[in-house]
Amino acid sequence: MTQGENSYRQDVFLQDLRQQKDRQQHRIWAEHQQMQLSFLYKRGLTSSSTVLDLGCGPMRLGSVLIPLLKDGWYYGQDINPSTIIFGEEVLREAGISEQAPYSLFASDQFDLSLVDRPVQIAFSNSLFSHLTLNSILTALLQLQTVLDQSGVFYATFFALDPGRHWLKPHPRNKWGRQFDTYPHQDPYHYPLPLLQDLARQAGFYLDVLDDFGHPTQTMGRFRRSRWQHWFS
Repeated sequence: MTQGENSYRQDVFLQDLRQQKDRQQHRIWAEHQQMQLSFLYKRGLTSSSTVLDLGCGPMRLGSVLIPLLKDGWYYGQDINPSTIIFGEEVLREAGISEQAPYSLFASDQFDLSLVDRPVQIAFSNSLFSHLTLNSILTALLQLQTVLDQSGVFYATFFALDPGRHWLKPHPRNKWGRQFDTYPHQDPYHYPLPLLQDLARQAGFYLDVLDDFGHPTQTMGRFRRSRWQHWFS
């Protein structure tokens, strides 16, 4: 995956966030932060969990999750090195020291070689909505190299509603903001059966969960298949 394929972090997200003096007062930042943390607690997050945040962004989740990991570890990966740098700034603002249990790194190919312990919980919020199928498959194959045998990957995506044609724009409404998703450009939508087929190719079983609470995206749960025959 290249910055040309996905310029979202650099061109939109960071620019807006740098202009905010108090991110906790920003609705999307604060509500998504609590939504993500509450969901992970329901899914077994503990103080000893090892968590991998793919497409971590500038520490919206990390800034509240890292202080909770007394005996665990947080890994954050993002495509954009500038996002990682800004994320470090956000952590310092939150009072989190460089000695806290976390590691941040940038990679445009989901290179997870810096993850040096089995991951129990992997998580992505609004990552697959900006990725092509090739990049999603790459992310899943790379994840197989670090995910614990009983580990689970939770990732949101724009699902194609039943009865809608994949080739046509799909209108969305997020807290009153209207936008479209597309089959051929960012933000992407995908039929669930297509992602399930892709997951199987990468050695995962994919189902969906209805307790995340995102206004427009669907939460997928990726678990290791009983028989793991994936591309290498």
